[in-house]
Order: sequence, then structure tokens, then C-alpha cells
Amino acid sequence: MIREAKEEVGIELTHENLEVVHVMHRDSQADESNERIDIFFTASGWKGEIKNMEPNKCDDLSWFDLKDLQENTIDYVKNVLEGLGGGIQYSEHGWGEK
Repeated sequence: MIREAKEEVGIELTHENLEVVHVMHRDSQADESNERIDIFFTASGWKGEIKNMEPNKCDDLSWFDLKDLQENTIDYVKNVLEGLGGGIQYSEHGWGEK
């Protein structure tokens, strides 16, 4: 997570500021090796300013209230974000949808 945050959004995280809040077992359906385990974190703080370091992969980074997520939010990410308030720490997505 620390490396990915630096590469993708240009911020510095520390282990002390990270907390695992959700784990998802997911069938990505994107290719033949489609099984994924996604781990979602919250960060209580960071150094630097958040910016899009990969404009060829992502067209925008914006903050939204969890109660007002955008319509084009990726479906499995939206499911996790909506479940955070209810303390849901594990979910599965995409299995049986083929």
C-alpha cells in the first residue's frame, strides 16, 4: 500500500497510519487468471499532496461523501465503500455472474 500510494497518487504513508478495513474475494472477469483478493485500507494521515500520477490509467481523482458516490464509481469499490459504515469487513464479488 505504501509503494502504491507513492506511485499512483504521490503521497507518503507509514505503517502506523494504515488500517485494513475490508478484504474482498473477487472474480475480475477481465482475463483468464481472474481471481483476485483486494485489500482496502484507510489512512489516518500522509505526507504530500494527492495528485494523479498515472493520467494514462486514471482521468480524475476527487473526494466524495460516502453518501453521495458518483454514478460511475466502479461497482465493487462502491459496494465496499457503502458497507464501511456498517462494519462489513469481508465480501465477495463477481462469482456466479458469468
